[in-house]
Amino acid sequence: MSGRLARRIIAACLAVPAVVATADAAPRLEAERITGAGANAAPRPVALPTTGAGLNAARRPVALQATTMTDWRAAGLDGTGCYWSPRQGGPIHFVAAGGKAMTRVNGRVVILKPRQGARDLFPFTYDAWQSGDLTIRVVDSARIKAMGYETVTTGALLIVSRAGTTSRLHGSLICGS
Repeated sequence: MSGRLARRIIAACLAVPAVVATADAAPRLEAERITGAGANAAPRPVALPTTGAGLNAARRPVALQATTMTDWRAAGLDGTGCYWSPRQGGPIHFVAAGGKAMTRVNGRVVILKPRQGARDLFPFTYDAWQSGDLTIRVVDSARIKAMGYETVTTGALLIVSRAGTTSRLHGSLICGS
């Protein structure tokens, strides 16, 4: 079991009142917290296309859209797992529980399965997902932003690829039961 996974399990199992602020007291930019880029790093937009030759208007960043509880239940995603939001307490754009994940792209719900070689992200879920040409990789910062009775919130980066375009989406990952 990896160190990050063990810390996440321990943090999610501890019963603590309401919310406990992160142990990292120095406020830093989200990009710095996740990448360690430092104060001189350029701020990044929420979706950053990273395709090779000539970024043009025809190649838009892959944009995940907000999902609803109805979407999650229809996909069978109730229970222990994780969800990702572009901001803490904001709309949920990606949900993973067990061997299934879902998101919304271009107004359509997309169900994803673990990619071959995916590693544990949280008990019963994975860090890499795929459906057709859409792939999503979850990079957890393992820096705790908040904790609840059965949840832990960390900073996380989603690397979303589709049709030769890759977007890096910074936000919050909430895992628990």
